[in-house]
Amino acid sequence: MPAADADDGDLSGRAKLAIVVGLVILGLIFLAHVQQILTPFLWALLAAYLLLPVVNYLNVDGKLPRLWSVALIYGLVAIAVLAVSRYLYPQVVLQGTLFVEDIPRLENALIASVGPRPLGIDITAVVAQILGALGGYASNAHNASHLIVGAFETVIKIFLFLVATFYLLMDGPRLTQGMRGAIPPAYRPELVALGRQINLTWKQYIRGELVLFLLVATVTTTGLTILGVPGSVFLGLLSGALELLPWVGPITAGALAVSVAYFNGTNPFGWSQVWYAGCIALMYLVLRQLEDYLVIPNVLGRAVRLHPVVVLFAVASGGIIGGVLGLIVAVPIAASLKAILSYLYAKLFDLPVEFEPVRTLGGGVIEIPIHADEESEQPGVSPSQRADASGG
Repeated sequence: MPAADADDGDLSGRAKLAIVVGLVILGLIFLAHVQQILTPFLWALLAAYLLLPVVNYLNVDGKLPRLWSVALIYGLVAIAVLAVSRYLYPQVVLQGTLFVEDIPRLENALIASVGPRPLGIDITAVVAQILGALGGYASNAHNASHLIVGAFETVIKIFLFLVATFYLLMDGPRLTQGMRGAIPPAYRPELVALGRQINLTWKQYIRGELVLFLLVATVTTTGLTILGVPGSVFLGLLSGALELLPWVGPITAGALAVSVAYFNGTNPFGWSQVWYAGCIALMYLVLRQLEDYLVIPNVLGRAVRLHPVVVLFAVASGGIIGGVLGLIVAVPIAASLKAILSYLYAKLFDLPVEFEPVRTLGGGVIEIPIHADEESEQPGVSPSQRADASGG
C-alpha cells in the first residue's frame, strides 16, 4: 500500500509537460511586461561574460581577493571611459556633426551626378527621412521635459547595469555551480558538454569580433586620414563598428567612405574625384581581402559554422528584436541554437550525442568530450562539502 500511494503521487509525463509549457508561457508573458528594463541586465550579462575570465584570473592566479579584483576592473574601465570621453569622444562628435550638416551638399552632388531618381530611388525622399529622424532626436533633446525624463532613465539604466554587473562578477562561479547542480544527474554530462561548446563558441566569436573592430577601425582611420578624407576618425570608427555586421557591414562602410570622398568635391592631391574615390575603394577592397584570407581565419577561425544566408537572417532578426545588442549577439545566438537543436535532434531520434570540435584563436582544435564530472558521481554534494569531508 505505501508503495502504491507513492506511485499515485507521481506526476504523469503529460502533467510534467503541461507544467513546463505553462511555466514557459508565464515566463514569456512576464518578459513581455518587463522588456523596458531588460536592456541594462542583458548588457550586464554580456559585460560580465567578457570580464569574468579576467576577474577569475586576478582572483585565482593573482591571489587577489575577489572584491578587489572586481574593483580593479571597474577602476580600469572607468579610466578608459574617462580617457575616451576626454580625447576621442569630442573629436568623433565634432566630425559626426560636420558629416550630418554636410549631407545636403552631398545630396546635391549626388543628384547632379546620377539624377534625382536613380534606379527608381527618390534620393530627396531618402535624405529627408534621414534628416527627419535626426531632427526628431534633436527636437526631443531641446524639449525640457524629454531631456529630464531621458536623463533620469539613462541614470537608472546605468545604475542597474553597474550593480547587476558587479553581482554577476562577484558571484559568477557560484551561479555557474548552482546551474550545473540544478541539472538532473542523468543528463548532466551531456548538458555540461553542450554548455561547454556554446561557451567556447561565444568566446571565440566575441573575442574575434573585438579584434576585428580594433584592427579595422585603426587601419581605416589611419588610411582615411593620410588620404585626407573628411571625417576620417568618424568614418574609421564607423567602419570598425559595421565590421560587426557580417557581409552587409563592410560593404556599407566602404560605400559610405567612397561616397564621402567622391561627392566632397575636392581632395588634397589635386586628382580627379573619380581617381580619388577609386583609391578609397581600392583601400577598402585590399583590406577586405586581407581580412578574408589572413585575419578572419586566424582570429575567428571556424567557431561559428553557419551558412551565409542564416547569418544574414540572424543579423536582420537580431536588429529587429534587440536593436544594437541584438545585432552584436545575433550570430553567436544562432550558433548556440544550432548546437541545441542538433542535441535535441539526436535525443529525439535516439542517435549518439556528439559535439563538433571548436577551433581556437591560435589555430588549435578543442575537442568536447562527454564525461562524468565528480559532481555527477556524487549528486547533491557541493565542492565545499567534499572538501570539508576530506579534511580540506
